[in-house]
Amino acid sequence: MTTSTQWQLAQEAAERYQTILTPAILGPFAEALVDFAVLQAGEHVVDVGCGTGAAARYAAQMIGRSGRVMGVDINTSMLAVAQSLPAVHGAPIAWREANITQLPFDDNGVDVVLCAQTLQFLPKKAAGLAEMRRVVKSSGRMAVSLWCAMGESPYFYTLVETIARHIGPETAAGLQSAFALSDTDEIYGLIEAAGFKQIEMTVRRLDLPLPHLTEFIPRHISATPMAAGFNRADEMVQQTIIREVLEQLRQYTMNGYTSIPFKSHFIMARK
Repeated sequence: MTTSTQWQLAQEAAERYQTILTPAILGPFAEALVDFAVLQAGEHVVDVGCGTGAAARYAAQMIGRSGRVMGVDINTSMLAVAQSLPAVHGAPIAWREANITQLPFDDNGVDVVLCAQTLQFLPKKAAGLAEMRRVVKSSGRMAVSLWCAMGESPYFYTLVETIARHIGPETAAGLQSAFALSDTDEIYGLIEAAGFKQIEMTVRRLDLPLPHLTEFIPRHISATPMAAGFNRADEMVQQTIIREVLEQLRQYTMNGYTSIPFKSHFIMARK
């Protein structure tokens, strides 16, 4: 059975993604990307590859009721979860199912395009970036986040390495694929080739207070494409993985409190 490396999660997994991954890891980084984009009141913002909408929802609060936000994703399950969440105070949010390489917007119509941890999954990255540039105004900007090399985020590295060793690299690929675009030269080259100017790249580190790892690790796996391979493994193998990850991350726990560093590239570019 092939493990998905494009995170096309079914409804139940998309709900776990929202309740497990978003609060712990993806939400804080989505909000940090929105802050990095320096949104202004009244702007028109598009969150491409929006998932369950963490960046879109925070952006709506930042730009206020005079602005507009559209969340775009190809995954119907992710969009269904996004639409089911309570409305936020701020700009109205519309949700649209569409491929990033065929965005449903006119040329030069968007102030800001956000792309939070999505570009690495696109089979046609150049086409996706070209579409983002097409829809953004001449005075507009694009803000993208991409994980740094996996070794820069010890939780991710330890989990992938341990699963690869005990279950197999094919299962581990379900998380490892999130780091498919982490080289700074490659990222810069792709964005420059798409025609963007004034490209600014930086690295943001967030030390995140993960929930108790004994419970969080299997819950996290259940919200990723690794779930099927992990669930097929013998229970003793599952427990061994959890125990070894805990042991290797013990240095980040003190007095029962766990805080683990994660690193992501943040890129701003203008048309």
